[in-house]
Amino acid sequence: MWRLSLVFVEIALHRRGPEDLPASGFLLWLLAVVYGFTSFSAAQIIEPWPRAAAMVVFDMGLYMAFLWVLLALFGRVPRYCQTVSALLGSGILLTLLSVPILMFGGFANYENTAPTFATLLFFLVIIWSIDIAGFVVSRALPVSYVAGVLIVLGYTFGSASLGRLLFPVAY
Repeated sequence: MWRLSLVFVEIALHRRGPEDLPASGFLLWLLAVVYGFTSFSAAQIIEPWPRAAAMVVFDMGLYMAFLWVLLALFGRVPRYCQTVSALLGSGILLTLLSVPILMFGGFANYENTAPTFATLLFFLVIIWSIDIAGFVVSRALPVSYVAGVLIVLGYTFGSASLGRLLFPVAY
């Protein structure tokens, strides 16, 4: 398990790509469960648990469906397990980095209203997440790194907008 974790670190550092992971349905679903748990744990710091659970399920479902459609458009469906595994594994690592920032940065229940050092750190984690996803997409598809980042940015903004429509924040 440790060696597998190191592969995700290397993917996050652009030293390896999704092709370095096994095309395993079991690994994909194991990572999906761990990603769901870690994402729910992080979301629950900010949101009440029912909203956090709904947001995580929505996010994971939309992300996995988007990636399948994207890979299908390019005729790369056989790379689905490896691509999603790479994104989920690196997402788990980034979420684990984010939890202390969220817990100790005043993000609980939207308490943090002014920019702080924690806000900057969390923003950097988000930027790194987009960077990693763009890198993985560019390795899975016949597109450049810049195109991969643009695809991920488009998805991120679309997903966030749809999420705000479906799960409005109650003040």
